[in-house]
Amino acid sequence: MLGNMINVRINGSDRSSIHTGSYCGRDYAVQSGVSSDEGSHNVLHNILVFSPDRPVGTDCVRVRVMAVTEHRGKIFYICADEENIIYEPLIREVLAGYDGFSPAHITCLYEKSCGAVIFRRHSGNVEYLLIKNRKGNNWGFPKGHMEVHEDERQTAVREVKEETGLNIRPLDGFRTISEYHPKGRITKQVIFFVAEMPGEDIVIQKSEIERFIWADYGLAVKTFRFNNDKKVLAQARSWITENLFY
Repeated sequence: MLGNMINVRINGSDRSSIHTGSYCGRDYAVQSGVSSDEGSHNVLHNILVFSPDRPVGTDCVRVRVMAVTEHRGKIFYICADEENIIYEPLIREVLAGYDGFSPAHITCLYEKSCGAVIFRRHSGNVEYLLIKNRKGNNWGFPKGHMEVHEDERQTAVREVKEETGLNIRPLDGFRTISEYHPKGRITKQVIFFVAEMPGEDIVIQKSEIERFIWADYGLAVKTFRFNNDKKVLAQARSWITENLFY
């Protein structure tokens, strides 16, 4: 069902049937409904339709299944129109006051992480911090999933601290997006900032990170397996050269 377009009949349009919440300064309305699964005669219950700013205002809408979760032994389908992308932290925060809603796991069509390209000036060169993840066994930059109540910068700072022990301050003026599809239909979006190495020692998170290296641009490009990482590195290098070494 994840990613499918479905027709949903809204259960009610009066104020008592609409849950409201907010995420990162934007208000959301949540309405419950039911839908007939396309291609079958099974009726899907426990559908929650998210709409930014105000309710959808109609008895029947066509929406995409953005996430699937379980609450009190029931499967819930989180839906929204195609123009609105729904992430896990948004779902958790908006539904915080909805019937004690606190699912242990949410599978989302769109996943979002944030991290940083960390560099240092060493012997007249610029070197970049690369980490090797234990789970994927790939080299990359420090990054991780957003959590409730965080904005992008806060997530990047927290994840870098957890994985490397560094207290970074992302520099103003650089923000880039990397997108890929790690699990079929699921889209992974990663926001990267740039930060200069603070005067602290690196202490890696041994449960997640196998090792780290400092690499100049040429070595970093050779070390990376995926083109997305190489593209982010090239963008960061260009920005650093133009703004910090002019």
